[in-house]
Amino acid sequence: MFGYVIPDKDNMLIKDFNVFQAYYCGLCKALGKSGAPATRLCTNYDTTFYNVLLHSVAGTPVTFERKLCVFNGKKKTIVKTDDLTAKVADVSVLLVYYNADDDVHDGKKSRAFVKAVLFARKRAAARRLPFADKLMKESFARLAELEKRNSADIDAVADCFASLMRDLTRGLVDTDDNVDVFTYNLGRLVYIFDAVDDVEKDAKKGRYNPLLAAYGTCESKEEFLKKNADELDFLLNSSYNRLVGAYNAMNIVVGEGVLSNTVYLGLNMQIKRLLKGEKQCQVTRL
Repeated sequence: MFGYVIPDKDNMLIKDFNVFQAYYCGLCKALGKSGAPATRLCTNYDTTFYNVLLHSVAGTPVTFERKLCVFNGKKKTIVKTDDLTAKVADVSVLLVYYNADDDVHDGKKSRAFVKAVLFARKRAAARRLPFADKLMKESFARLAELEKRNSADIDAVADCFASLMRDLTRGLVDTDDNVDVFTYNLGRLVYIFDAVDDVEKDAKKGRYNPLLAAYGTCESKEEFLKKNADELDFLLNSSYNRLVGAYNAMNIVVGEGVLSNTVYLGLNMQIKRLLKGEKQCQVTRL
């Protein structure tokens, strides 16, 4: 359920991409400080965006510094770890852990390795952010129950991750109605993105997918997208339009270039790609 919230690099100002890269590398450093080297693999574009968003909502400016990258041995400009970035690092670990746990229950046994590697780091994150751990445990348990029932109620299933993102944000920073609507619909979009992206694989492997439960069988992704084009377009764009409306009303004070590019261009790009049956995201090289 990762890799969907990315900037549109081709239409991003160089200065804004450099800021995004600094946040990404800063999150990697924060994960490295608080866990084993493998914990750095929890760094992803989605939580990098979330880190920028939280700093903007909180009105907290960041400090940049030059640090050596453990992967390429070169110095890079990164966002210095502050309290908020440290919390996002814990959130990243918890999300990856619980997502892997959900995958194991869905039959992806290889994901058990991820759980084993992250177990100690997940316990540390849970101690520091008990409310976040509780939210995720409850959210994924509710999702598992709906999956067991083969629920065809897409709204109810998507609400699990949507409510999680809204409530998680409320626990990390002070929010208002606009931020709540934005984070709810961001979580909803990510869940539906994942369902659209995996519909053919899930059909072939007999795994639960709310779109299959609601709209029927899938012989091929191309056929499924064509047959259900109007419904899928409404599902994605209704959430996206609510998200954009909330974003337009928000007071963006930190990382505006990164946030606006991702909201107005990156997410819209993902919708168009997914509805065409293309891969979930274009690789954004950092």
